[in-house]
Amino acid sequence: MSKKPTLGTSWTDNTIALGSLTGALREDRTYSYRTSYLLADRNFFDNRLIFGDNLHVLPALESEFTGKIKCVYVDPPYNTGNAFAHYRDGLVHERWLDMMRPRLGLLWTLVRADGFLAVQIDDNEFARLYLLMSDLYGERNLKVIVVKMAEPTGVKMSQVVKHGGIARLKEYIILAGKSGIRGLHLERVAKGTWDNEYRIVVDNVSRSELRQLKEIIANKERTASDVQRADAICAKFVLENAEAMRRRESNVPLDNGWLQENAWRIVRTCATTAVAKRLADQKRATLRPYVAAFTIETPQRKLYVIKRDYHEESAQPRIRLLFADDYLTVHPGDLWQDIKTTGLGDEGGIDFPNGKKPEALLKRIIGMTTQPGDWVLDAFAGSGTTGAVAHKMGRQWIMIESGEHCHTHMLPRLQRVIDGADQSGMSRALAWKGGGGFRYFTIAKKPAFRRQAAE
Repeated sequence: MSKKPTLGTSWTDNTIALGSLTGALREDRTYSYRTSYLLADRNFFDNRLIFGDNLHVLPALESEFTGKIKCVYVDPPYNTGNAFAHYRDGLVHERWLDMMRPRLGLLWTLVRADGFLAVQIDDNEFARLYLLMSDLYGERNLKVIVVKMAEPTGVKMSQVVKHGGIARLKEYIILAGKSGIRGLHLERVAKGTWDNEYRIVVDNVSRSELRQLKEIIANKERTASDVQRADAICAKFVLENAEAMRRRESNVPLDNGWLQENAWRIVRTCATTAVAKRLADQKRATLRPYVAAFTIETPQRKLYVIKRDYHEESAQPRIRLLFADDYLTVHPGDLWQDIKTTGLGDEGGIDFPNGKKPEALLKRIIGMTTQPGDWVLDAFAGSGTTGAVAHKMGRQWIMIESGEHCHTHMLPRLQRVIDGADQSGMSRALAWKGGGGFRYFTIAKKPAFRRQAAE
């Protein structure tokens, strides 16, 4: 076990029962960890790191978490037949399915009515796993996403070319929705380079409100009440320069990653027609002085968002607001090719060959299925990527792992996240500074490594 960083503090060195789960999960406060002072807006201290076999741990969570988990992500052994540094990965197909079936059943009971379960897998067991999940959850509730997880370069590719094979560059995410595949908020990806005309940030409105506004704009059958709702959203706008906002929020320079991440609320102005200008002049005269933006509806039923502070005497002032995500980004659909898969070995400050997923991938999965404060669970937690990213995103998390890397890799990684020392992966994009904590549990009796430590 590595020493805890001095910035954080552990609870007292004893063991207590977890509420109603007495006799099932026991907290060992020696390894529970939290900040010694508040560093983040959301300081969650009730996250759970559980050392034990997930088949035994999951039933122990049912009394507290049945129907409470918004997103379950699992990255189980792929059954490749290989032996890795931290686990062996080879079972006959039937035994692998026998291993997965009860765990998938237990996980499903924990998922919220509007929640999701995502399983990442490669070609070895994809077909069998899809059929199993179809049987358990219903095929209508499933969606398959293909993710590029390797680059067509390097020694592996040279061998493929030499022998005339086909390189395997992708993996699959089988997504199951408790209420079907709906209600997702999938981040958009860049079409190309950022247009520097987009430099104004719309603040003081939520992503949900802007989504409503854009839906009203796109709907040619909108009603008068729809337009009133659009104006109510626009009336809340606070417009700020992107660079000033970035420095105010995190005191770091504006970068392309932040711009892409916030494309949903970044705008530019453009000129419009004389008719639209006349409509804007008429409506602006009726508004209260604090209103920063409003809408106009043209004779062709086009709805434009207008920035209020333009010069009325200009013939064609730049008054219309255009949102960056409508023009600079696209929906990634079910083929994700934009997530970087090289140079990630040091993410989280740990080395975990052939087992660590990119933080950007977990950010997309967690972001599209949850909101801040929701619970996220990973039952094959591996190197701790899910918990690290969920924590940085302001989600609460539960991670379960039975391998000793729970202590050699996950504990120090999560401690660095909480202390704000981990600035790798998604930390900068999320302006992560640190905060929060987690509680460490074991199943039933203390594991062998604790007894040895006591001796």
